[in-house]
Amino acid sequence: MPSPVTIDLYSDVHCPYAYVTAYRLRQLRAEYRGIVTISYKSLALEYVNHRATPKPILDNETPILMLEEPDIPYQPWHAPLSEWPVTMWPAFEAIKCAERQGSDAAADLDWAIRTAFFAESQCISMRHVLLALAEKTGLDMPRFVEDFDSGVTKRQILHEAQEGWERLKVEGSPTFVLPSGAQVSYPALPKVTLDEQQHARLVKVKPAPCQGQRCLDVLRALFDTGLQGN
Repeated sequence: MPSPVTIDLYSDVHCPYAYVTAYRLRQLRAEYRGIVTISYKSLALEYVNHRATPKPILDNETPILMLEEPDIPYQPWHAPLSEWPVTMWPAFEAIKCAERQGSDAAADLDWAIRTAFFAESQCISMRHVLLALAEKTGLDMPRFVEDFDSGVTKRQILHEAQEGWERLKVEGSPTFVLPSGAQVSYPALPKVTLDEQQHARLVKVKPAPCQGQRCLDVLRALFDTGLQGN
């Protein structure tokens, strides 16, 4: 039996575009099990933007993206502002620690972290939050804690951010990189334009090229392209 084709997904865990994409990938997970493996790459926006998580931007951008998937877990931020996470590096490290236990483990923790942020307003910068999410997803906790506390994945996530932004020069989060090297950014998603000079005022929304189940067909076509080019 041939090995699964690996398709890289460069994304940030606090990116609403990537959250919708991750939601759709989970719907295709059983269909492509053993055929396509998604490798989650750490594309830290704070690395390239040199700033903390931009809450005003997400406040205006996220609700529009969430309209694409009415059943996606989502609630506007409802925890105290003091609990808003200002860095995503620990979350990236946690996902890579999970990856050391398998690709499914990485996918499960990646989803749990995104859901904790977008639906539950949890501060995913905090160690105790990430450990609780890891335990909830069924990871080997002694191994996970040892890996996380030792910082064994810190260099890896930095390298992946540099790889994405500096060598591959991806357009943004999310970007799929196929085995052929071809890149596909923002597939089946709308594009929201904000004016940061006016406090992230909404300027324009370019509609997605699809709706409903047809958006899954866009991802299926992307996977099929990856399989053909392998």
